[in-house]
Amino acid sequence: MDKAKFFDQPRGVRLIAATEFWERFSYYGFVGLAALFMAAGPASGGLGMDKGFTLKLFGVAVGMMFMAPSLGGWIADRLIGPYSAVVFGCLGLAGANFLLSAAGTGAAHAAGLERILFYCGLAVMIAGAGLFKSNASALLGQLYAAGDSRRQNGFMLFYMGINLGGFAAPYGAGTLGERAGWSWGFGVAGIGMLVGLIVFLWLSRGLFPRFVKPGASEKAGRAGAWRDPGTRLVLIMIFFAAIYMIGQQTYGGVMNLYVHDRVAKNVLGFDVPTTWFLSLNPLIVILGGPAVSKYWSVRDPKAKRLTAINKILTGTVLMALSYALMTVVDLEAGKDLVAPIWIVVFYLIITLAELCVFPVGLAEISRRAPQSIMGVLMGFWVFTMGFGSLGAGWLGGTLADAPSWMVFAVLAGGGVVSAVVLFVLEPVIRRRLA
Repeated sequence: MDKAKFFDQPRGVRLIAATEFWERFSYYGFVGLAALFMAAGPASGGLGMDKGFTLKLFGVAVGMMFMAPSLGGWIADRLIGPYSAVVFGCLGLAGANFLLSAAGTGAAHAAGLERILFYCGLAVMIAGAGLFKSNASALLGQLYAAGDSRRQNGFMLFYMGINLGGFAAPYGAGTLGERAGWSWGFGVAGIGMLVGLIVFLWLSRGLFPRFVKPGASEKAGRAGAWRDPGTRLVLIMIFFAAIYMIGQQTYGGVMNLYVHDRVAKNVLGFDVPTTWFLSLNPLIVILGGPAVSKYWSVRDPKAKRLTAINKILTGTVLMALSYALMTVVDLEAGKDLVAPIWIVVFYLIITLAELCVFPVGLAEISRRAPQSIMGVLMGFWVFTMGFGSLGAGWLGGTLADAPSWMVFAVLAGGGVVSAVVLFVLEPVIRRRLA
């Protein structure tokens, strides 16, 4: 796959990738700061929540942000279309960050309103994410004709745009939040989302087909769409991806607090902010995305097993390996701080796992799913990240007082079991779908 071919995409792909850049800047700004803000004492402008409750609430909030797109996809498919859903989603995400910013102000603390504003911000963010996340992917899918060979590379490019925003957020919103004050970090995340919305509205005119509400015949055809072989494969992928996502969705909660509490962050005399470690994941996506896409484009034609299942299986094995590594590292460290190089290695392995699962899943759904239920299935795919966030948050919160290696060991063991089951079931799935 040469560079020109990888970037040779339909008009509009780069615009959606740019909009996702700002959405991800906003989201990673929230993810990097939220758990730290909740756990910080009131003297530093935080909410003063204990670690166990912080991890559980963070898991619920992020989980619902990724579960809500199932409803957002339904709303777009039937009522307003994916374009309007993306616009309203951007507005919600921007407004949510401004509410969170207000929660961190001295005035809010003096009036006793900090937690009310924080919970309102979470609610608005969940609504905005529900409308945005699956429908941005659905808009991207509309840019490709059936059989267009550029689709998988296009979704990988889209995913790289997402992670450029994720890479920038810890250095912008994250650094401001930790060093200048929580309100500054959340506020910058909200401003970034507004910038993305303005650019999207300005440059998207005429790019996407006009939404037409489905008539009686289209509604009747949806029942048959759920029995389509492509839909069945997508639903199987969603089930196993949901289990995988419990391991992936630890970045902002379990791993963020682990880095804050257990990792030596003074490097060559410089005290590295905790949120900077979150930039490792998107950086590896940006650098490794084309290589992973090329690997699968070469391997897929030779594969005898279902390629979509193969990719999820590979990602699950890598995820289990990353937590097996962290189990050993934490046990070996004992009461000493962990060297930061091990966090780099952890993020390298688990991000390669992510590249085998998430962007590939989006491309498969875009290619296989019937158009009448595309938004809902995209929402289900995003839902897997919500399930993972909820599972990771509750696991971390339940074991908050246990040694960290126990959390890592549970995640590694769960990944191994899931991978074995998927490996054994693949021939059965292939025969049933044939």
